[in-house]
Amino acid sequence: MPTRVRDWGQVDFYAALGVEATASDDEIVRAYRTLAKQLHPDAGATPAEVEQFKIVTDAYEVLGDPHVRREYDRVRVAELTLVRGPVPGRRAAPPRRTEFTRRRAWIALVAGVVVTIAAVAVAYLTWSLRARDADERAGTVAVTAVRSEIDGVAHVTFEANGERVTVPEPPRSEAGVVGTVVKVRYDPDDPHRVVADEDHTPRDITLAIVALKLLVGGPVFVGLGARRLARGA
Repeated sequence: MPTRVRDWGQVDFYAALGVEATASDDEIVRAYRTLAKQLHPDAGATPAEVEQFKIVTDAYEVLGDPHVRREYDRVRVAELTLVRGPVPGRRAAPPRRTEFTRRRAWIALVAGVVVTIAAVAVAYLTWSLRARDADERAGTVAVTAVRSEIDGVAHVTFEANGERVTVPEPPRSEAGVVGTVVKVRYDPDDPHRVVADEDHTPRDITLAIVALKLLVGGPVFVGLGARRLARGA
């Protein structure tokens, strides 16, 4: 091998043959043959031309072998990238970093808007559920009832206004068992109007936390995307 692999990045064999890095194999062969005729010691070359002939021969031994040339290109591009930044090469791909970054900026911006809207929706849902619960409980009386089952339908029985009242069990988060005691609330003016007496605080806290996280995350994404677009990402 004319030079050590680790030194390839410091040697421009393409320049030695007078061809571009994108030159075809045939162009490299023709360039070498032309220079060899001019610089060969048997052609009466000067000492300087003889030294140049050695460099040309080294270049052809590397670039004339497709497998060795590919390895040389890899080393050369890596070395020049470290020293001067990306340079055009035979196998180098066109840069797309700017386009990709701009696309990500738009994605972040749109995602931030969607997340912010979702935060508002969850917050409104939490408020609506709390308002509904408050309306259902307004003016009602809490009482314990015994769960039963009539014709396959769950019922509750409780005392209201001195009378025993049996009504279908109101919807609740957890199904009860026949014979167990459950808490309900009834309307004193109409004991048959019954709602489940449940504590929805854990539900409300969970929804509030979700809304808060979305409300914080949404503007963050919007800000990141907007700043990148403003900088011409």
